[in-house]
Amino acid sequence: MKTHTITKDARLTALHDLAILDSNSSTYFDALTRLTADLFGLPNAYISLIDSDRQWLKSPIDAGQRSGYSCSARELSFCTYTIQRPEVMVIEDASMDERFKHHPMVTGPSQIRFYAGAPLVTATGHAIGALCITDSQPRQLDEAQRIQLKGLANLAMAHISLRRAVGHIDPVSGLPNQSQLLEDLVAVSSIAAGEERLLAYIDIPDAASASEIAAALGASACDELVNAVTQQLRLLFSGKANLYHITTTRFAVLSTDSATVELISCLYSLDQMLHEPLRKMPVPLNLSVRGGIVVFTAGPDAATEAPRKALSAVNQARLVQQDWLVYNARDDQLSQRSFHLLNDVQTAIRDDALYMVYQPKHDLRTGLCHSAEALLRWDHPELGPISPAEFIPLIERTAFIRPLTDWVIRTAMRQLRDWNLSDPGMRIAINLSPRNFEEEDLCERLQAACKDFGIDPYLVDIECTEGIWMESARCLQTLYEIRAMGMGIALDDFGSGYSNFSYLQKVPANFVKLDQSLIRHVHRSEYDQRIVQSLIKLAKELGYTVIAEGVETEEALALIRTWGCDGAQGYFFAKPLTPLSFKQCRNQYVQRKM
Repeated sequence: MKTHTITKDARLTALHDLAILDSNSSTYFDALTRLTADLFGLPNAYISLIDSDRQWLKSPIDAGQRSGYSCSARELSFCTYTIQRPEVMVIEDASMDERFKHHPMVTGPSQIRFYAGAPLVTATGHAIGALCITDSQPRQLDEAQRIQLKGLANLAMAHISLRRAVGHIDPVSGLPNQSQLLEDLVAVSSIAAGEERLLAYIDIPDAASASEIAAALGASACDELVNAVTQQLRLLFSGKANLYHITTTRFAVLSTDSATVELISCLYSLDQMLHEPLRKMPVPLNLSVRGGIVVFTAGPDAATEAPRKALSAVNQARLVQQDWLVYNARDDQLSQRSFHLLNDVQTAIRDDALYMVYQPKHDLRTGLCHSAEALLRWDHPELGPISPAEFIPLIERTAFIRPLTDWVIRTAMRQLRDWNLSDPGMRIAINLSPRNFEEEDLCERLQAACKDFGIDPYLVDIECTEGIWMESARCLQTLYEIRAMGMGIALDDFGSGYSNFSYLQKVPANFVKLDQSLIRHVHRSEYDQRIVQSLIKLAKELGYTVIAEGVETEEALALIRTWGCDGAQGYFFAKPLTPLSFKQCRNQYVQRKM
């Protein structure tokens, strides 16, 4: 009789690729084992899957067994012998069989005497388990019954193969997909409740790199890349964990036991291999790898919380440029807070939950205030006041930046109109994001707002943080168009970052605002004094109007006035004010000057 000659590693790979270990009991398998037990008139029937070190039982018809039960001593199991032969294996009386008469299932409470098993064989000839029937009494199985049991095993195998192909397998990589991962997490929560498991998300490469590869080598190269990465990951994780392909360039690893510390060490040790060039591509590619790891307790929330936490960890790893990052509750809370804010910002814009305050800008030559910087504020109904330094960078990365910018522009210009009804000549400065200057219709929207509120563009200054982004052709064109409209352009936070005077020659700015970090302690620091004095002198020589931010003391004000600074704003004059407070404060200041 011919026996299976397929290697152990190949058989285990075939089993793991089917992604049915640690899975929920299937209603189909339940029905099939019930039918099998009824047809043979026996109390016990089950599907057995043979892993490297354990036997998994699926859909057992036996009150003493549970679906997903695993036996670590699988070397002694009946099914270990069954998968070594192509035909049905029958043991009429296990107590008389030298291989099994001392087996715990024979000598123990189960008292198994009769066993018959038909191997579950894949289309490629890999025996992954068996459909089994047992009884506590010795029995025989005739040829017709053997054929019947084998036919039922073929039905079970056909269902396993179909399940793999439909909805649970990624068509490019051939790996179990996200749907399968979620099912397996649900199953783990039931089978191994209370035990520790590990889930890791691996981005290889990142989405940006994949887009660059597609642009350079063609769309089909992305599929080749996925297949090459899949082969590499199979080699790395075979026998260690279940592997999944959940998005184009994101893979997942789910541990099969509670040895999470060992698997984390394994993940870290893979860095060198994961970073090795992929030589199966048209050109060798060095791919960036980012991994997020979460250790979780199997339970009711695992299927939703574990993927969310793994996603939080891999996103944080990308932000801080680390290869691997273990989930951190604090980072997760910040991530959830950011999501909460982004989710609410559209409602805040619609319901006018945002508001503007205005900080006076003083002319140091006359001592008068004829200008204000419009500053955005948000009092969240649940989280309270949110710093612009927190929510604006979040919004800048989304499509919300456009409607938010329009709201800021129109709110500021409406206020300027109201002020100019009683105080003609008032100016306003509006902060825009670098993203806004990539928008082709920004100037049209600024012009429309001026027209709607009867504002002379000359009375409006656009403030933007100076930086290398200004060197793009689109941004430069927009900046020149804004200046052509008559609006001013102020480079905000100057001296804190890029601050390259050579590129300033390309930018049509007419204001330079010295960063408050340089001004706040200038009266106490000789070093800061030399820097600020030099910046003011050079900016003035280049034709800029210089404004100092963060003026908080009379000593600092005296110094920058001596050095020729043109304007100033800061707490020495006033904090950002509501429109009414701004008007009252300005009137009081003007009266004092008079």
